[in-house]
Amino acid sequence: MSTPTQTPNVVVQNPNVRKAAGIILGAAGIILGTAVVVDGATAAFDIAEITTPITAGYLCLSSLFDLAVTVPNVPTPRSLLRRDLR
Repeated sequence: MSTPTQTPNVVVQNPNVRKAAGIILGAAGIILGTAVVVDGATAAFDIAEITTPITAGYLCLSSLFDLAVTVPNVPTPRSLLRRDLR
């Protein structure tokens, strides 16, 4: 009999991989968002030709990660209760 895990419905079972992917996607989002804001705020350079397709790809990957990894790992309201309160 297998031991139940804390995240039974998650596509990516390894918590280290989930954490690393979350950190990478989060950092990429911050960097990309900063580049888009700076590009829009200054006329010194125009990198919209680069940031637009990268933003589209990032949003696709981030959404896929959220739907496949983060959402299934969110506990249900019943599991939020302490065992002695059930």
